[in-house]
Amino acid sequence: MNKERSVFGRASAVLAISIALFWVSGAQAQTGEGGGWYIGANIPLMFIDDTESVTGGENLQPIRLSYEASTLNEFDTGYKFGGNFGYAFESGLRIEIEAYIASAEVSRLLYRNVAVPSLGFSLTDDAEIPVSGSAGQSATVVNVWYDFDTAGQWTPFIGGGFGELRVDFGDVDYDPNGLAQIVTDTITSASGLPSFTLPPGFVPELSPQDTTSAWHIGAGVSWELNDSTLIQLGYRYQASGDIEFSGANENGTANAMTEQKTHFLELGIRYRL
Repeated sequence: MNKERSVFGRASAVLAISIALFWVSGAQAQTGEGGGWYIGANIPLMFIDDTESVTGGENLQPIRLSYEASTLNEFDTGYKFGGNFGYAFESGLRIEIEAYIASAEVSRLLYRNVAVPSLGFSLTDDAEIPVSGSAGQSATVVNVWYDFDTAGQWTPFIGGGFGELRVDFGDVDYDPNGLAQIVTDTITSASGLPSFTLPPGFVPELSPQDTTSAWHIGAGVSWELNDSTLIQLGYRYQASGDIEFSGANENGTANAMTEQKTHFLELGIRYRL
């Protein structure tokens, strides 16, 4: 996937949402929740969809071999903590800057369609590798929301946003040699050769972090607790751009590319300044 084209497409989508919201706010001239600056925070649950990656690499020792596979990561329910600062217009439009951190446990690591093309070799079964630890996210985004005036304490809202997302797998623990060892054992067993254990560090570890773009859309409802404080409940769907990891050592190279689709169920608070 062309990363620049992907970023441009998502930015265009968010811009289109913003223009539509400006048009709606001007056309309907609603009062919304009242204008002014505000700060807020939210503590949502995070649900990361099962993530498929394209994985590949090349071993240089003891012989030069390329390999490829698809990887499946599964995640437990995670959390997110975010803060925001924005301005609400009398029309119902809100524009804000948000920063957040999030984390979810990786519950499963599965390799599929494992192949060594130069040997005409492929695994007929999936290969599961033990894994533990949390994958993290941190992001800074610009959001555009629109509040629908109901002339009451309850105010529905819709909107979206776009920004920069950093994905961190540094706390995820797994054996980089795991897949290579399974392939080695399968080949030696099929060919009648003696089995052997790959030395620690034979397969290079992948870089743990990457920064990419991300966009989201969402909706929810806020409840006016008093003149200055609002409680809100919402849902948000977030999609990332390409996430790439790579590694290299004297024995070879390794790489993986993926995307993340994330769902947030958010409970938040806003305070009018």
